[in-house]
Amino acid sequence: MINESIMKENPFDQFNLWYNEELESKSYLPDAMTLSTVGADMMPSSRIVFMKILTEEGFIFFTNYRSKKGRQLEENPKASLLFFWPRLIRQVRVEGLVERCSEQISDDYFNSRPLPSRAASLLSKQSEPLDDKEAFDNNVKRLAENEEMVTRPEHWGGYVLKPQLFEFWQNREHRSHDRFAYTLEGPGWKITRLYP
Repeated sequence: MINESIMKENPFDQFNLWYNEELESKSYLPDAMTLSTVGADMMPSSRIVFMKILTEEGFIFFTNYRSKKGRQLEENPKASLLFFWPRLIRQVRVEGLVERCSEQISDDYFNSRPLPSRAASLLSKQSEPLDDKEAFDNNVKRLAENEEMVTRPEHWGGYVLKPQLFEFWQNREHRSHDRFAYTLEGPGWKITRLYP
């Protein structure tokens, strides 16, 4: 059983602790997180994205702003993240408000990516029908041969999810799981143990 007294006061610190323990366990893709969004049609949508940067402000991921997730976030800038770490049988849920990152953050990350990935981001009409995958791959390859032409497009960049709630879940036998919620109250966080 996890005693509340050992939980960090700040949920970002608790997240970093669990994340680093997951890294030490040689987990596969510990940065993978399920991003759930809801657009104006009120239909939820979920997909796996990768946490690329974690700051004191929140969780940063990058995408095509014209994708389904991008459109939904423009319509409704509220989202949730779910990290599931099977090696240690833990999960972390995060809920919060989402906004676009600065141009500088988006530029810096875009320019750090491999050239073929940058070229693909420039040419991809993400989530739209694709008739000829081979032609797309060939166009990406040709563009990647001209690095000076591969600059970050306006429709691609970062989002930061600024948490208002964290929930840490640790598996236990007989469904007696440990669950702790951190809710943002004023300048600080309130920690509450939840029923399994």
